Amino acid sequence: MTSRRRERRFSSAHAIAIAALFFALGGGAYAAVTSLPANSVGTKQLQNRSVTPAKLSRSAASPRLTAKQKKEIKKLVKTFAVRGPTGPQGPKGDTGPPGSTGPSDVYIGGAAAGSLSGSYAVVASTQVPPGDYLIQAKTDIFNGTTGEGGSGNCEILPELGAGAWDGGSAAFPGIGGQITSASISLAGAASLPSGSTIALACKSNQGSLSFDDARVWATRVGSLHGLPVPID
Repeated sequence: MTSRRRERRFSSAHAIAIAALFFALGGGAYAAVTSLPANSVGTKQLQNRSVTPAKLSRSAASPRLTAKQKKEIKKLVKTFAVRGPTGPQGPKGDTGPPGSTGPSDVYIGGAAAGSLSGSYAVVASTQVPPGDYLIQAKTDIFNGTTGEGGSGNCEILPELGAGAWDGGSAAFPGIGGQITSASISLAGAASLPSGSTIALACKSNQGSLSFDDARVWATRVGSLHGLPVPID
């Protein structure tokens, strides 16, 4: 009797254990071989932070834009990139410190060629407004008769007979069968309280002379120092 009862108890426990193992394995096997219906996994079935970036495909992690989406984005960019109307002009800046120089202006005048006489005559001139100026001039003088020597004088001045800013002379010998010439270059400076005419005037001291490429120019500067410049 005792051995049979023990045998029955062992058999019952053994049966229960086998049944439990069967259901445990059977349930897992069922889940492994059974596919889920489409669209059966949603927000309720997924736990928070259960899907990580490593488990996503490249296309899901970085979706590509379609051609239509790219076109719409470009359209939006153009819409918001339109330049608005120009605003009002700002106030004028402050005056620079004393001694500072602004942009310079050059005033120039000239003549291609002409004849000289024994009296001063304007061969080139330019009009300038009030201001401080560096003044320069140049011309070539040459003999009008082949083989004849000569000499001439030129000056730069505000107007004929009103006092020169600079003057100079040039001479050349006569060479048989040739036309000879000499160049005159002048420089001066002036502070003009009002608009003026700056002129280059020349004359012949000896010989029948002509001038060529006469030029006079005045460059307005910020300020001048050391005036007046002496001339002889």
